[in-house]
Amino acid sequence: MKNSTVTIPEKGIIFKIAKSRVVVSRIFGLVVLLLLLFTSHSFSQEGITDFLFEITGLFLLSICSLGRLWALMYISGNKRQTLITEGPYSMVRHPLYVFSLIGAIGIGFASENLLVLALIVIFYLFYYPFTIISEEKKLTNKFGQAYLDYMERTPRFLPKFSLYKESETYPVKAASFVRNFANGMWFIWIFMLMHSIEMLQDSGLLPVFLRIP
Repeated sequence: MKNSTVTIPEKGIIFKIAKSRVVVSRIFGLVVLLLLLFTSHSFSQEGITDFLFEITGLFLLSICSLGRLWALMYISGNKRQTLITEGPYSMVRHPLYVFSLIGAIGIGFASENLLVLALIVIFYLFYYPFTIISEEKKLTNKFGQAYLDYMERTPRFLPKFSLYKESETYPVKAASFVRNFANGMWFIWIFMLMHSIEMLQDSGLLPVFLRIP
């Protein structure tokens, strides 16, 4: 059965903000990098606090990377033609954003920097909802009633595990998935970069101008 046509005008500040998502995220990432370069924590490197921050961050980053690869597998080569409602998309409408938030919080913990952690949480909570709303309007315009029905039964951001479903086999375009592979791993690469910065600070090659509790 053909989808009913549902058209939502793509105008207003929400769409302008959403279309700048990549640029805004990169600018924010640069600000975070500058903070990491010239600030550090005040607690001991050998203490339990340092260990808990680092292990929590690594755990969240692992979930993020695996989750993003899982979600990217389902949309690789299929996103533009098909409404994806299986795998992670059967439990939540925006699994990539869910796993990205987990990864962003993981970066905050792994940085062992409370200011960085707070800024990341605030940025995601106040900026990304606009991107999600914008994306849902575009998908509604594209898939019509099918997407409205999907919205009705599937949570926007908090997964409902009882809804999980998947086929025994699922078509994935290998070339597209390989291109997307880096998108699933860059959170781990950030973790490695943060440890490199910490080593440079400990060796005195990078000055620390502010120590945050």
